[in-house]
Amino acid sequence: MNSTSQVNASEAARAAATANSRDAFVRIENVVKKFGDSTAVNNVSLNIAKNELFALLGSSGCGKSTLLRMLAGLETATSGKIFVDGEDLATLPPYRRP
Repeated sequence: MNSTSQVNASEAARAAATANSRDAFVRIENVVKKFGDSTAVNNVSLNIAKNELFALLGSSGCGKSTLLRMLAGLETATSGKIFVDGEDLATLPPYRRP
């Protein structure tokens, strides 16, 4: 692959990622959660489409439950954003989240 092809492939991948993030029902952007000096979730980004079957897999202690607790509003992200249906969840209390 020559350098022109690599640039075009990179642009296509970037465009696809942008389109996917616009279409995502759940959008998690660069989320970090720290407890003191311990990092439970480190720079997680993902998009989940509406009606998509999604599994969150990982070893014990890797941050799965912490990520879900942030989505539910039971924990606050140290940094990053979580959106559901285009709405920033940081502004919604747990009882008002979809």
